Amino acid sequence: MFSSLDIDKELGKGINIYPFNEKNLKENSINLSASKYAWSMKKGKVFYDKEGNLYNENKNNNLREINIYRGKNSVKRIGKKEYIILLPSSTTLIETKEVIGIDKYIGGTYHSKVGIVSLGIGHIGTMVGPNFCGHSLIAIHNVSDYPLKIDINDTIVSVIFYNLETPINSNNATQNGHLDKMSTLGIKLSDDELKVINEDWKKDIVKIREKMNSSLEFKNYKKKILKRKFESFKSYINIWNILSLILGVGILFFIFKICEYIDVRNGDVTVWRDRFWNVGLSGILVVIVQQVFKFSKSKR
Repeated sequence: MFSSLDIDKELGKGINIYPFNEKNLKENSINLSASKYAWSMKKGKVFYDKEGNLYNENKNNNLREINIYRGKNSVKRIGKKEYIILLPSSTTLIETKEVIGIDKYIGGTYHSKVGIVSLGIGHIGTMVGPNFCGHSLIAIHNVSDYPLKIDINDTIVSVIFYNLETPINSNNATQNGHLDKMSTLGIKLSDDELKVINEDWKKDIVKIREKMNSSLEFKNYKKKILKRKFESFKSYINIWNILSLILGVGILFFIFKICEYIDVRNGDVTVWRDRFWNVGLSGILVVIVQQVFKFSKSKR
C-alpha cells in the first residue's frame, strides 16, 4: 500500500491525475470527486423546498418537483447549485471529475468515504488495474428510504494504490469511463456527454501526464515537496553530525597512516595500504550506504 510519501514520489510518473487538487491527497489515498455526468438506474420523482431539502412526497402542495428518468442524466439545479439526485433504494452511476492514468506496475482499490456512507449510501468496493486511463465510473447506492443529493465537485470515493511485484505489460481492458457498458446498462448518452468523456487525451497516460505536469496546481505542489525535502535535509545539518563526520574522517586517516607505517617498516610494500582501500574502506562504505538507505526508508 502506498503512503502519502510514496504517492508523492509517483505523481507525474506512475500515478497521473488531472485536474490535480492538493486537498484530495490523504495519508494513504487520493480522493476523487463527482462530475456533472451521472445517470440513475431507476425512474422516480422527488420534491424540494426553498432550503433545498428533498422529500419523497409533496404533502403540503408547496414543494417543487424533480423528475428522474432511468438512464438519463440525474444532475438537477436546485437554487444556484447543481446536485446529483439519488432516488431512494436506487443506484446512480457517476463519472469522476478527475481523469487518472496509472502505469504498468501500479494497481488500486476504490473505497467509500465515511461522509457519504453516513448519509445512507452503501459501501463502494471495486478496483482499478494497471495501465488504466480515463474517468472512473462509480456506482453509488442509496440504500435509505429517502432521496439524497451530492454536490457537483464533492469527493465521493477514495482510491488506494499498491505496487505490483510483477508489472503488467498488456493493455488494460477497462475502457475510459466504462463507455462500452453504457448501452448495456440502459444509459443514453447525449452528444455532449459522449464528446467530453471520450476525449482522446483521456485514453493516453502520456497525455494525461503532460496535462498534469503543465497545470499550475501541480507545479505549485512540486515546489512544496522540494521545499519539504530541503527542510528535512537541513534538520540533519547540526554541530553533532558535523563533529561526527570530522571524527570519522580523522579515524580513517589515522588507520591509513598506521597501514602506511607498517608497509614502510616491511620494506616499503603496499600490502596494508591495499587492504585498507580494498577491504577496510569498502566495508566502511557498505555500512554507510546501508545507513543512508535505512534513513531514506524511514523518511518515506
